[in-house]
Amino acid sequence: MYLVFDVGGTFIKFALMDKNGEIEETGKFPTQLDNTRGAELFVNSVFEIYAKHKDKKIEGIAMSLPGLIDVRNGFVHNGGALQFLAGMPLGKLLSEKCNNIPVALENDGKCAALCESWKGNASNVKDAYVLVLGTGVGGGMIIDHRVHHGNSLIAGEISYTLHNMERAQVETITPIETIGDVGRTVDTLPYIAGSCCSTLALRCKVSKYKGLSYHDVAGEDIFKWASEGDAGVQNILEDWYFTIAKLCVNIYVIFNPEIILIGGGISAQPLVLEGICRYVDKLKKLSGMYKDISIGTCKYNNRSNLYGAMMNFNQLYNE
Repeated sequence: MYLVFDVGGTFIKFALMDKNGEIEETGKFPTQLDNTRGAELFVNSVFEIYAKHKDKKIEGIAMSLPGLIDVRNGFVHNGGALQFLAGMPLGKLLSEKCNNIPVALENDGKCAALCESWKGNASNVKDAYVLVLGTGVGGGMIIDHRVHHGNSLIAGEISYTLHNMERAQVETITPIETIGDVGRTVDTLPYIAGSCCSTLALRCKVSKYKGLSYHDVAGEDIFKWASEGDAGVQNILEDWYFTIAKLCVNIYVIFNPEIILIGGGISAQPLVLEGICRYVDKLKKLSGMYKDISIGTCKYNNRSNLYGAMMNFNQLYNE
């Protein structure tokens, strides 16, 4: 059996799983956000779960987490929402703490992509791109059922692509890492994909139109208002669909995957795929180059990072 972790900014989910993805037990505990002792507390919290399950003969630890991850060396270059892990040889630290068992780490968006390639709606193709819409825009590029990481481990980080940026804005750039509140990113950096295609971006734009805080606007509210005939909300939604459709077309011509899958909690709303595909179909009129674009939704959401982390472990150690 293996211990598999999905590390988020609020909770850490875990599962006791075999190498085929069969889950025996699940649980979760709060993520301790302590910039002074964060790494130490993090390693100790994982060890506590390991110690409770030692009788299960744990063969390894698989982990999905935010940030820029060197999979081969188990090193966290950038911790994303968990900056206290940046610069840490986390795989080595966890292994040493847990009786030197093997540890595999991978970025959460790329784990979602691996999950779909292994058990989801990309399992029958070799090459796919998974686009995860959430607080930011995550995802991963799959080539022959493996994540393509690129020269600097950033391949597929579509959140950082530029959209509609004007030349004058180059002179007033604010580094993403210096922006504290994620809601401010949408207003400060409106020209990157993470600020115009994310679910957070949609919530921020609707909340501004409604005169509310984005904290008080959920996806369910947006679709309810749209269904009730609020023309302003409907227009914001259509702009959002169109922006994501353009992103999908760009992904297609650069990478040419067999399928692009849309993930994240909001993808469970059927209108999202319908809206994106509606604009992709309109954009296809530009050229026959676009005719074979295939877009769908992810099969898994809540457990995708757990399954993807296990697949990453299998590819590192069990093949």
